[in-house]
Amino acid sequence: MAGFSENFTIERDGAKAILTFTREERLNALDAPTFHDLLAALTAIDADPDIGVLILTGRGKAFVAGADITGYIDRTITEYVEFQRLGRRVYDLIERLRQPVIAAVNGYALGGGFELVLAADLVVAAESAKLGLPEAKLGLLPGGGGTQRLPRLIGRNKAKELLMTADFISADEARELGIVNRVVPDGELPSAAHALADRILKRAPLAVQMAKQLVNDGLEASLPTAITLEMGMTATLYPTADAQEGIAAFIEKRPAQFRGR
Repeated sequence: MAGFSENFTIERDGAKAILTFTREERLNALDAPTFHDLLAALTAIDADPDIGVLILTGRGKAFVAGADITGYIDRTITEYVEFQRLGRRVYDLIERLRQPVIAAVNGYALGGGFELVLAADLVVAAESAKLGLPEAKLGLLPGGGGTQRLPRLIGRNKAKELLMTADFISADEARELGIVNRVVPDGELPSAAHALADRILKRAPLAVQMAKQLVNDGLEASLPTAITLEMGMTATLYPTADAQEGIAAFIEKRPAQFRGR
């Protein structure tokens, strides 16, 4: 998959797609053209049945160091709001993408970069990674879901602290807060992200996709409603070829061969 943007690359490794931000001179900061290109790329990935997992990472010192603030100079309020709406479409698409999304955080994940992390399904971080929402230092607030996804993930008061102080946190602190799944030495980040993706790819694709959807939708519903959703999706999976293969493989004590059907 090529030709989407000069600010990121997309490579394929079997059923894995790896999107790498490459705007190193700006610490991979996000601007409007990059957001537009991301929408096109993510839409294509979502529609590709041969892609089972998406890995997001950055090149150089940063994962993504936020929005490109130089673009804020002399921007009208209408232009500013449109930029925020464009970013929201990207973050929402990542959260709702059919495939699981793994953020492999190699350096600074700040502002909009941190919001990418919050929209991802799983996060692997290098030991040297730094994460935060520094918008209050600029007299602003996050506009890509940071004020809403963060408290849902770590709780109200800690989220308020990070938003109000605009402090950065380490990868280990992010893991303790439940933002990061695992922290690895810097040199082991790519292999750790790929190993996690490979484990997911061994599971039944429809079950993985529905698990992602159920958790996301269930968190926004009451518990009884969410459990009803769970029961419905489980019943939907039962007659699929993959479910029948998984049951048969368990009984026959052999590896299952899932085909996403």
